[in-house]
Amino acid sequence: MKHPERLGKYPITGVLGEGAMGIVYKGHDPVIQRPVAIKTIRKQLGVEDPSGTSAAARFRNEAQAVGRLLHPGIVAIYEYGEDEETAYIAMELVQGRTLSQVLEANPRLPEADVLRIMDQLLAALEVAHHHGVWHRDIKPANILITASGQLKITDFGIARIESVALTQVTSTIGTPGYMAPEQYRGDEVDHRVDLFAAGVLLYRMLTGEQPFRGSVEAVMYQILHREPTPPSQLPGAMRPASYDALVARALAKDRVARFENAAEFRAALEQRTRAIPAEEAMTTVIVRPGGAPEDLPAPSPADVATTPVPALQSATVPPGWDAQSLSRVEQALASFVGPVAKVLVRLAARQAGDLPALTLALTDHLPDEQDRARFLAKVAESGIARGTGPGASTRPTTPPTAPPSGGATEPLAPEVVSHGLKVLTSHIGPIAAIVVKKASAGTPSKDRFFDLLAQHATEGEERERLLKALRSLRSG
Repeated sequence: MKHPERLGKYPITGVLGEGAMGIVYKGHDPVIQRPVAIKTIRKQLGVEDPSGTSAAARFRNEAQAVGRLLHPGIVAIYEYGEDEETAYIAMELVQGRTLSQVLEANPRLPEADVLRIMDQLLAALEVAHHHGVWHRDIKPANILITASGQLKITDFGIARIESVALTQVTSTIGTPGYMAPEQYRGDEVDHRVDLFAAGVLLYRMLTGEQPFRGSVEAVMYQILHREPTPPSQLPGAMRPASYDALVARALAKDRVARFENAAEFRAALEQRTRAIPAEEAMTTVIVRPGGAPEDLPAPSPADVATTPVPALQSATVPPGWDAQSLSRVEQALASFVGPVAKVLVRLAARQAGDLPALTLALTDHLPDEQDRARFLAKVAESGIARGTGPGASTRPTTPPTAPPSGGATEPLAPEVVSHGLKVLTSHIGPIAAIVVKKASAGTPSKDRFFDLLAQHATEGEERERLLKALRSLRSG
């Protein structure tokens, strides 16, 4: 079919995917100068689900559901629009892979990765549920993982929104195997259907198998009447028995017996996070240096790298910081991103030398410019001294540079490494510390160092912006 040259104000630059209902385009926002994904549906489609809801109505429902949510773990929606033939949603363009693709390459994830994914998923669901939105179709295909390991939930097409008449009708829409018993029975649902699906996902990542298997009919019968084999009892599972009770509670037939909310589920998993040995907590297969654009084919198992990164949870305050100062920063950030603020602040504090560097790194999690300004104002009003941090009395701390190879070159100047770390962290997050350390080892020149760092941005405008920011040191 012929593709449009433009939808609304967005010029179309490519096609990301096509389906029976519509097409997802890659576009460009000419005002903010950023790439976007544009999800479309043909308005004349009258296809209805079992509840009698049309595809077009579900499409509008998705825009309404996500439009009220702002969280780094949820794909952001920028605009909903229509023309004579097409309705469209302009949304955040996520460079990464679906969790389905990750699990195809790694059927049984490292325990540290399982906990990272679950922590981010439940943090995002906690915010969605707080705003009266429950997804109702949590599954690997609806979860995106970026190159730096950031999780993002997408496809809220069948989400239930409190006070919206469209979603008051209960139905069996969802994905077999991830649907809660009440969804199969056609009973009224609440936020705990998402917690059940999260429990299925936890089981899948721990064991490499679905808890309920077989035909559609067999899966439905098992979900309604049978308990899955505990993860620790599966042949070759090698998972701690402590997960058995967690999974059983998440997959309880009676929703009252499940975790009350996402925060309670997260808290239960945090206990297991603290029990992981330090060396295991530093291992991940979900982070891929250099990234994998969303519109490229799924990677083969050989493409999935194992890279050490900091664990998402930290029970201790990073060296050089005091708990009270970080707590104030967390409170300021929490009003924008929710409870995940604590994790984001502790991670950023490990790399930041002082308060300005910390707040700069944290603004990367706030896509809206007004929210960034409000966050910085909140931090300023909190009374934290600008000199707070490990570099308060001296220069900001920087990761050590490795000795030059063969003695042919000298190490980069500390201010160059510090600048590279600050700029790259704002683009790819905490994994920047590892990238900078590797790039600075034996680097013959500042320009070559910046070129190596720039390779961790997508080719095109994003890479040019990163290079420009890195090279600004020359005139700084």
